[in-house]
Amino acid sequence: MTAERSNAGSTRQRLLLEAMRLFADEGLNAVALRRVVQAVGAQNSSALHYHFGGRSGLVAGIVEQLGEWLQPRWSQRFDALARETAPEAMAVVEALYDPVMELYASKTYGPSAVRFLARLVWDLGQDGQQLSAELHAMPLQRAESLLRRHPWPATDTEILQLRLLMTMANVYHGLSDRSYLRRSPFGALALAHPDQADALRRHFYQYLVAGLQGA
Repeated sequence: MTAERSNAGSTRQRLLLEAMRLFADEGLNAVALRRVVQAVGAQNSSALHYHFGGRSGLVAGIVEQLGEWLQPRWSQRFDALARETAPEAMAVVEALYDPVMELYASKTYGPSAVRFLARLVWDLGQDGQQLSAELHAMPLQRAESLLRRHPWPATDTEILQLRLLMTMANVYHGLSDRSYLRRSPFGALALAHPDQADALRRHFYQYLVAGLQGA
């Protein structure tokens, strides 16, 4: 690889990460694209247009990169569960959302990635909804298929799909608003402390499972 191509790749990656951070903090429509270019110190002001064409291409590029990180992790977990006759609902929830938790904790992407995905559906309307639908189609469909192996009452197709979509919204917005636990109407919750992360995850997943089962 030539130095020129290497630098181009580095610039593209820095643009993606900085745009993701700014979009996550301020909104996908609120950030001027020139701020993204300035933030990465790109010498050519047209660098973003060269790599992405514009805002829609930049957003799609971020979603694609996050998908490349998430999809193999989802696939690995669901492939393992597919070999079980009737995996527990908790195991399905873990397969679906542990990768998102890991994304939140990752050094490369971190909380900004989850906040970006939380904003995607609302900030960009139908275009953002379509990008989110494409990103989450495989894991949500596989989760639905596995949950179908359980004879729960009153869970026809659309009801179960709705409940899965609601769990997804809870996870992305719950993680994005995690600091609210320190300033809740009940005061600061002990579960907000970093050393309670495992307990918080367990209680959160129990809440999601109960919602899926209609308990």
